[in-house]
Amino acid sequence: MPLGIRITGGSLKGKTITPPEGFDARYTSSKVREALFNIIGDVGGKDVLDLFAGSGSFSLEALSRGASSATCVESDKRRADLLQRTLQTLLLNKYCQVLGMDVRYAIPFLCSRGALYDIIFMDPPYEKGYLTETMLLLEKHAIYKREATVIMEYSKRETIVFSDFQELGRVKTKRYGDTNITIITIELNNQ
Repeated sequence: MPLGIRITGGSLKGKTITPPEGFDARYTSSKVREALFNIIGDVGGKDVLDLFAGSGSFSLEALSRGASSATCVESDKRRADLLQRTLQTLLLNKYCQVLGMDVRYAIPFLCSRGALYDIIFMDPPYEKGYLTETMLLLEKHAIYKREATVIMEYSKRETIVFSDFQELGRVKTKRYGDTNITIITIELNNQ
């Protein structure tokens, strides 16, 4: 039996979404997600970008806690379709767009459309090098607002290159078992 995804706060607090049998995915645990939202604070009225969205648990949690919109990027069609169905079931589909495309194409696409986000969350498959590549794309295509928050979830065995992002703001890393969470709070004074 697949484990359910439990929403830890907001209007859907306590709601559990159970994926179908055979659905393979690694979810951000409820405990880590709750700790993460305690760190980033109020998300009310914020626009969220969820890269490598998978089940969309981060976006579901953010919308439950009052985020005004979410964009989920997931290249696996089966996962993207399941996320779309979950959003419809929870009546959140009018607040969330699901892009069934690779992150490498989605970031330039969103930039070309003038999209800007308050919170960018990324939780790619562990130890595949996706985070450094994605950070470089975000440097090239600035799709974040002033005082945005960029959040990365990754294995403690991974090394990430932040390059220019370290110069943009504060960097904080916390460890939860095998998982590292790095939060970059961007402080753009001249944008």
